[in-house]
Amino acid sequence: MTHDELVARAGRWLRSIGCSVVMTELAAYTSSREIPDAIGWHAGHCLLIECKTSLSDFCADRRKPARTYGPAIGEWRFYFVPEELQDVGPLPEGWGLYYVTGKQVRHAQGPEFANMGPRPFQGESDIASEKALLLSAIRRLRISGCVYVVGR
Repeated sequence: MTHDELVARAGRWLRSIGCSVVMTELAAYTSSREIPDAIGWHAGHCLLIECKTSLSDFCADRRKPARTYGPAIGEWRFYFVPEELQDVGPLPEGWGLYYVTGKQVRHAQGPEFANMGPRPFQGESDIASEKALLLSAIRRLRISGCVYVVGR
C-alpha cells in the first residue's frame, strides 16, 4: 500500500466517522511546522492522522519537534499503517494506531475514536496551527458567491 493510498483512505475514514471538514496533505504555514497527512474536525474537535508505510518512516516521525515538545496539531491523534505494520511497538502517549486491510480500517492499539468521548491526548493542542490550516483552505476556495477572498 502506498502513502497516497493510505492518505486517501484516512480522508475517507474521517468523513465516515462524521468529520464535517476534512483535508489531506494541506501545506500551510503553522507554528508547529506540521503538514498533516489527513486532518478533520468533528463537533469542533480536531483529529490528526499521520500515514506511515514503513517502520523507518514510523520511527522517524517520533523525532519530529511536534512529537517531542510543545503544542501539536490535534486533540485526537492517530497513525494509519498498512496491515503488516500493525505491531510497530509503543506509540507516543495519547496516540492511537489503525491499520488498513482491503477496504477496512481496523483499530490496532492505543486510544480508539469513540464518537467524541474523553479526548485521549492530554497534551496541549496547537489551536493556532489548526486555525491556520482552516484559513489556508478557505483562502484557496474560489467558488463564486460562497466565499469572499481578499487578496490574490
